[in-house]
Order: sequence, then structure tokens, then C-alpha cells
Amino acid sequence: MKTLFFQEQKLHRIEIVEDSVSYSASSLQAQRNRYPFQADFSKDGVIAKGTTGYIIKRWGRMYFSPYANQKGIERFTPPDQPYVLIPYKKVKNKYRIMLSFVIKAEK
Repeated sequence: MKTLFFQEQKLHRIEIVEDSVSYSASSLQAQRNRYPFQADFSKDGVIAKGTTGYIIKRWGRMYFSPYANQKGIERFTPPDQPYVLIPYKKVKNKYRIMLSFVIKAEK
């Protein structure tokens, strides 16, 4: 079966089980994602425990794609763009699989 390079494939629906740092507070991404007049930014860039989403494969690489409408999403996404792809290495070994879409081949 051929898969297209540009096709998105959902592999797992997951829940994050421990806080994971997406970017540091001093990075350019932190400056871009900060809301104006935000008082507490100590947790900026942290994907919080309990965040849900998909592990997807796109462009030959794996990513975490969080659900857009959930509490705490503003901590690691731009203010007006909650749909992001986070590199898989940021959440590797820090999630629990809730549902898998991968069909394992029988031996």
C-alpha cells in the first residue's frame, strides 16, 4: 500500500501524563506567543499534564497535534492559532495512548 508524502496519518489519540517543555521562556517563540498584559508567564511553553491530542505522521515525520478547545492550550500555542504541530521528541515517553489507529501485522 502506497502512502503519499504529503498525506497526514493519525497514529494515536493520547493524553499527556507529565508536564513537558515545548519551548523556553526566553525564546523568540515565547515572545510571539505571549498575550499582551499577561500577568503570569512562568508556565509559558509548558504542555500541561492532561492535555489531549493526536500523534500524527506528516511529511515523513511524527508530531503531536493538541485539540484546540481545551484548558491550558494558550500556554504553548500562539494567541490566534491553536492548531499547531509540536515535534514528537517534545512529548516522547510523556503520554498515555487512549486509542490507537495503527493496525499491527499478524505474524
